[in-house]
Amino acid sequence: MGATLKSVEKGQEIVLEDFNLIGRSPDASIRLLDGGVSRQHATIRRDGQLFWVSDLDSANGSFVNDVAVTTARALRHGDRVQFGTSIFIFDSQDEERPPSESSNVSTQSLHTIALPVKTVKATLLVGDLRNFTSISAQLSAEEVAAMLREWYAQCEQVLKSRDAIIDKFIGDGVFAYWPGDDHTTRVRATEAAKLLSGPEAGNSPKRKWLRENMNLEVHCHVGLNIGDVALGAMGRGVNTAVGEAVNVTFRIESLTRKLQVPVLAGAPFLQGWPEGRQLYQNAGIHPVKGQPEPVEVYSLLDFPTVSL
Repeated sequence: MGATLKSVEKGQEIVLEDFNLIGRSPDASIRLLDGGVSRQHATIRRDGQLFWVSDLDSANGSFVNDVAVTTARALRHGDRVQFGTSIFIFDSQDEERPPSESSNVSTQSLHTIALPVKTVKATLLVGDLRNFTSISAQLSAEEVAAMLREWYAQCEQVLKSRDAIIDKFIGDGVFAYWPGDDHTTRVRATEAAKLLSGPEAGNSPKRKWLRENMNLEVHCHVGLNIGDVALGAMGRGVNTAVGEAVNVTFRIESLTRKLQVPVLAGAPFLQGWPEGRQLYQNAGIHPVKGQPEPVEVYSLLDFPTVSL
């Protein structure tokens, strides 16, 4: 069982693999000869029974039901997916559908089931591959896909082995969380951040090949935080964590470039954890986009300054 994309214009069905790179490049796994499609435009990745679409900073964007894809989005049967001027209908053979369900988008929305959501304190992690857009422009679609596959696999190994829940992959980024904020959880989050961002991560086969053959360095930077999130099912088959603390964590990760450090943690991550003060040093108070008040951040020690 699996899923397909059916072209609205041509009626052609494309069987989706576990990882699909969509673009105009000759070696994209789904090649679209469309002037509005970038060389490496978007990805569709399978996670269990769900397929997640992510835009790769394409020039013209990707859309689901006419809504721009700004973060990874789980596709549902009947969704209308657009890359450039190419429009497809997503058909999931794994998803249970009522007998009366049609591919009409407005009808499809009637079957969304809102399940109870609870607010919990959670430890949050956002990771991102720095300069991914400029690096991917120098690679073939096949090389970009290989790099992303390796990156996703590395995230899953590091995070899941430390009991993290991977909420979603967002192109070249990852958002994960741990329900709770006890000291053991903070240690695990710190370990994960260090492994994803440390020098040993750069010795993965694809990154090593890029460094030795193309003089390209691929670095991961991480933001950590703790805060209240709404946790649960936001619709049938889609579980995610949302809330202002999540938004702040993304902003904290974005500060790593400005401060030229691989890992930054928000002040709540260190509150009530005296042992953690020995692992981090204060990196100041900084304004961040979308927040009325500046945020205080701490950088993880034992990392050299990185030139970005």
